[in-house]
Amino acid sequence: LHLKTALQHALGSLPGVKEVRGQGLMLGVELAQPCGVLVGQAAEAGLLISVTADSVIRLVPPLILTIAEADEIVAKLTPLVKALLAQ
Repeated sequence: LHLKTALQHALGSLPGVKEVRGQGLMLGVELAQPCGVLVGQAAEAGLLISVTADSVIRLVPPLILTIAEADEIVAKLTPLVKALLAQ
């Protein structure tokens, strides 16, 4: 719940973000544009993500995720999404 809420606060109101959705720790951030390039950028930042349907960032962190680790995911993902949407 913490990770989804944190993603909604950090990304949910950005133009170009359609929805932050999911259940438990299976989460998706749907963008209004293709975002496949983020997979490599996130990996360089130490974050493993996948992209589905060409415009949905999929996050599936381990079930033993701590609040600090959830905050780290948001801190690493937010600037990448902002930079992509600014293009």
